[in-house]
Amino acid sequence: MTGTAIDARLDTEGVWREFGAQLGAFVRRRVSDPDRAEDVLGEIVLRIHRNLDRVDDREHLTRWVYRITRNAIIDEYRRAQREQGRRAPLPDGAAELIADTPDEAEPGVLRELAACLRPLLDRLPPEQRRALELTDLDGLTQTDAAARESMSVSGMKSRVQRGRRRLAELLGRCCALTLDARGVPMDYTPPAGCHCG
Repeated sequence: MTGTAIDARLDTEGVWREFGAQLGAFVRRRVSDPDRAEDVLGEIVLRIHRNLDRVDDREHLTRWVYRITRNAIIDEYRRAQREQGRRAPLPDGAAELIADTPDEAEPGVLRELAACLRPLLDRLPPEQRRALELTDLDGLTQTDAAARESMSVSGMKSRVQRGRRRLAELLGRCCALTLDARGVPMDYTPPAGCHCG
């Protein structure tokens, strides 16, 4: 169904079945008052219902739903500030949500996952860990990383691919990820008791 018009059977109820639990967790992590969080979720459902006919590509549905969710949370933060005369500081993560652009992953999610990845990275074989540290953490190209390690580029590519695959397996055991069509994490749900280690 990727890249085609949204199936006519996909309605607000179907979208909510697909995303409701994840969105509930996403909102509750960012809106501490349970009653206000429920109000925000209600607003999200309403916005999805009003605008679902504008989504013409199933591939963009996840990003679209999370954009609506972030905007509803931002509106809640702004409402709370207006009610408190703008004296109250924004809740943790609010500034990042407000600064976030609609087509990028939510930065708080990436930062939280990055903290989760360090202990998982330490569980990789040393050569795979080193390859990922050089390329994904330090930002070197695979060619530059290979030169630094005095090895072939194909050897470095192989280590990076195996390391990424193993890291994804370890992360998948720890967290349920919600990815957009490009594979960028939009949200995650860690199981109870998981400390990524």
